[in-house]
Amino acid sequence: SYVSSFWVGFRSYTTQSGVRSSVYFRDVDQGDPDVQNQMEEYINALVDLDQVSQQPVFFWLRDFKNYVQTEGIEGLDFNSQLTFFLNDPVYGDLYRKDISMEADGSIRASRTLIEMDSIDQDVVTEVIDALRAQRQVGEDQPINEGRSDWAFFTLDTDYFIWEFYTAAPGELALTTIIGVAAVTAIALVFIPHWTAALFVGPMIVILYTDLLGVLQIAGLHVNVVSYVSLVMSIGLLVDFLMHVLLRYYESPEVGREAKVRDTLKTMGSSILIGGLSTFLGVIPLAFSSTAIFSTIFVTFIGLVTLGAAHGLILLPVILSLWGPDVCVVIGKTSSHRPDVKAQPSKEASYDGSAPEQASYSAGSVA
Repeated sequence: SYVSSFWVGFRSYTTQSGVRSSVYFRDVDQGDPDVQNQMEEYINALVDLDQVSQQPVFFWLRDFKNYVQTEGIEGLDFNSQLTFFLNDPVYGDLYRKDISMEADGSIRASRTLIEMDSIDQDVVTEVIDALRAQRQVGEDQPINEGRSDWAFFTLDTDYFIWEFYTAAPGELALTTIIGVAAVTAIALVFIPHWTAALFVGPMIVILYTDLLGVLQIAGLHVNVVSYVSLVMSIGLLVDFLMHVLLRYYESPEVGREAKVRDTLKTMGSSILIGGLSTFLGVIPLAFSSTAIFSTIFVTFIGLVTLGAAHGLILLPVILSLWGPDVCVVIGKTSSHRPDVKAQPSKEASYDGSAPEQASYSAGSVA
């Protein structure tokens, strides 16, 4: 699209990248000289940041003071001085949109622009440092002390993205811990043996770590799309493990290796077919030029490949070495396979007058 072409050209022909943050002053008497001095100090503190290289080009308060001295109207009250200032053709065009006034002529709020031109927006650590630095300057202003809504602050639409980058690591870690704990608890409920949790929890952690590695190798960073994909992956990855474990515990075979072979013969093909169908379903996304779909494609390819490989290769190997040698059926758990030999009793009747009925006696348990 033309927007994409614009940003490609902008990055190609621009030596520095940054943002023009708006600096706001509100809910204070901006005609008070003491407040004006604090406004100046706030601007100077922002300029002293490593991310800012110069003073704002246009700041209404500085031009206002120069105008008052030049025109010799120091004896008038502030509201009258401001009226003359904004009625000037030059200054009016420059600052009328930057000053919001009350009905009595006082200032409700005002703003100026400051260039954060010494940051590279493609480097996440730099934008996080810039967000925290300007926030610290705001916290240090005496006029903001005790206020839930600051009187002096900066704002730009990019701040919302920067705030996501700031909060994402902690939120992703918390979400991952909760997700792993949740699927482990679900394994305790739906797999009828407590040892299942000992396999589900560590395996999900391994799978999730491997998926993070795949995204890193693919050159993808944590953004909104990859964040959502990673959170969803926990619920999708556990699917490859739960089927294998459930079948392993229900297998009537004797011995770990025999139970693993039975599991792969009966459930392995279904898991493999499910993985292949998902793989084929996301293949069309590989041809998309949109970063959103490309991110989803890489995530799902890694998810399916790793899930199938861990579920059909790593987990069976672990179960063959350390899996519990139990057979779990509804309402009954046995440490070895019941080998029932059924025989018709001598009392069975076959006279043809009624449907054949026979009672069976259970044989010995091997």
